Formats: sequence, structure tokens, C-alpha cells
Amino acid sequence: MGFNLKKQMKFSTVIGLTTSFLVTIATLGVAAYALFFIKEMFSNIVPLGQLLIFKDSLNRLVIAFLTFGLIGSYYMAKMIINPIQNMIDGTKELAKGNLSNRLEATNYQEINELITTYNQMAGNLQSLYADLEQKVIERTKELKTANDELKNAQTMMVHSEKMRSLGQLVAGITHEINNPINFIHGNMLHLKNYTASLINLIELYESIEEELSDDKKLELKKLKEKIELDFIKEDLPMLIKSCQDGTERTKNIILDLKNFSRLDERVVNNINLENEIDTTLNILNNKIKNRIEIIKEYDQNFPFIEGFGGQLNQVFMNILDNACYSIKEAGKIYIRLKKSEDNVIIEFEDTGTGMNSEQLEKVFEPFYTTKAVGEGSGMGMSISYKVIQNHNGSITLDSQLGKGTVFKIQLPIKMNMAKV
Repeated sequence: MGFNLKKQMKFSTVIGLTTSFLVTIATLGVAAYALFFIKEMFSNIVPLGQLLIFKDSLNRLVIAFLTFGLIGSYYMAKMIINPIQNMIDGTKELAKGNLSNRLEATNYQEINELITTYNQMAGNLQSLYADLEQKVIERTKELKTANDELKNAQTMMVHSEKMRSLGQLVAGITHEINNPINFIHGNMLHLKNYTASLINLIELYESIEEELSDDKKLELKKLKEKIELDFIKEDLPMLIKSCQDGTERTKNIILDLKNFSRLDERVVNNINLENEIDTTLNILNNKIKNRIEIIKEYDQNFPFIEGFGGQLNQVFMNILDNACYSIKEAGKIYIRLKKSEDNVIIEFEDTGTGMNSEQLEKVFEPFYTTKAVGEGSGMGMSISYKVIQNHNGSITLDSQLGKGTVFKIQLPIKMNMAKV
């Protein structure tokens, strides 16, 4: 059952009244005893008038003692109550959350023991709160990291599934296109041979043209002029050659598409980086030709590396496509392949517009892009960063606004599958 504070007297008042009561009782007792003693001892010796004077003096003395007792009791109560009041105030501060509040020691041993216990409790609470706050910060950071990793993993899964679907689509389309292209390409050789035979036959007929009658000569001459035989004989071989070149180019593009979107996303293969880069350049040929010079600086006897070919092609595509985009008119792209102990280093350097410091910090963030709306999803470099991580490698970049950008990729020659 709790106390009703409104019906309780203050502890200081109780102590003060008790002290005053005790002092008063003691003073009155002393005065009464003195009067009784004087009356018994001196009633027959001292005149009554002098006893009355002495009685008045004694009354004043009693009043003086009583006043002194009251004042003394007030200060004594104050000396005892102040430390207790300080403890009460300190406890209130603690309840408000001020865990740094500490009480100062007094001259009283018992109260000091309470103060020491209070200070220890406050210190323990402060340490516990600080530890709890630090743990909350760490756990929040861990949760944020886990959330970011989950988002990246989800992005990679979506991307991987998209690439798998794209690979299946491309494989089907390229198979369908490849058959008629191979048919056309194969027939072009026969057409070339047939054309050569027909031209030889025409030339043979021309050699005996003089044996014909004048009417027939005139008729042949008009026909030659009408069909522009001389132009056909000159242009037809070049026309057939351009068709052969076109079908050959189409076959190579189909092959590059098959290689680029191949379905070996989780199969580690020995990768020829030179061929993979050439495949990417072939696909980007339309953006490169007639305005961008590709300069290859490859170490001799460059080794094959272990990795996921389709994923690395995506990285090369993203970097080279961005390089082409950053070169607004004419420019150069340097591609370097270097061997460094158990690693290889791949560098892509362009002479494009470059990036500022703010853009550099955000390059690998998901959904960040410097391209116009509709031209980029902002996922390319984020996915590239994750792909290189999955290969136990590293990717860094350096860029200067107005001067260009350099991407540097380091990959191990042999993959440690335990880390993948």
C-alpha cells in the first residue's frame, strides 16, 4: 500500500520539530530543577526579592536556551536533510534520462554509502545504455548491409534470368536465321561460278560476232546497249562479292550473338579474353565505325582465364557501350591486356567526356545513370561490379572531366570456386 504524500509531513519538518521538542523539554527540565533546587536551598537565606530577580533572570535564560534550541534544531535538520534532498533531485534527473548526473559525497558515512551506490547504479546504467546504443547502431548497419546485399542478389537473379531468357531467345532466332543465311552464303559460291561461266560464254559468242550478218550484228549491238552488258560484266563480280561479304558478316554476327548470350552463366570455362572482347566490339560495330579508333595493346602469350564467359561479356559490353556514349564525336578507345603474376589486368580507356567526383562516387550504385531518360537503366555498372566480385576480382576507375575515363579490372587466372 502506497503513501499519500499530501497527508504526510516532510521528513525535515519531523526532524526539526522533534529536535526542537527535545531541546525545549531539556531546557524546561533544567529550569524547573534549578528553581526547585534554589527554593529548597536558599529559601531561608536569600531574601524573597532577590529570589524573584533571580527567577526573572532564569526565565530569560530559559527563553534564550529555547530560542537557541529552535535555531540549532533548524540548522541541524537542514544539515541532515540537504544531502537527502540532493539524492532525491539526483534520482529525478536519472528518471528523466540524465544518466551522466552524479552526486557529491557528504560528511555523513551512511549517506555517502547511499550516494556511492547511486553513482554506481547511474554509471552502470550509462554504460549499459551506451553499449545498447552501439549495438543498435551496429545491428542497424548490419541490417542495412544485409538489405543492400539482398537487393543486389535480387537484381543479379533478375538479370541472370533475363540473360537466360535472352540467350534462349537469341539461340532460337540465330538458329532460324542461320539456316537461310548458310543457304544463301553457300549458293553465292555457285552463283559466282555460274556467272563466270556465263560471262565466258558471252565472250566466246562475242569472239565469233564478225561471222554474223550485218542485221544480226546490229540487233546484238542494240541488245548490249540496252542491258548495259559491259557494265554488267564489270559490276556483277563485285556485286556477288559484296553479297558474299554480307552473308559472311551476318554469319559472324549470329555467331557473336550466340557466344555473347550463351547459356553457360554458371559454368566455369577457359576464356580467351581477346576473342571475348572482339565479340563485343563486333556487336558494337555500328556505334564504333567511322568515328572511334580502337587501339589494342595486348601482352604476348596472354593466358586463358577461368570464368563465366557470358557474364564477362556483359561487363565488357557495359564498359565499351558507356565509352562509345561518352565520345560525342570522334575519339579513341584503348584496350589493354596485361599479365601480373597469378592475375590478369584489363584496362579500357576512352577519350570521352569523363566524370566529376560526384559521378565517380555513384558509378557502381544501382539505378544510377548519366544517360538521358530511356537510354539507360542504371543497372549496367552495378551488375558489372557484382560480376567481377563473383570472379574474385576487382574493378576500379579513374576519370577526369573533359579528358576521359579508365576502367581497370583485375581477375585471377584460376578461380577459387570456394569463394564463388
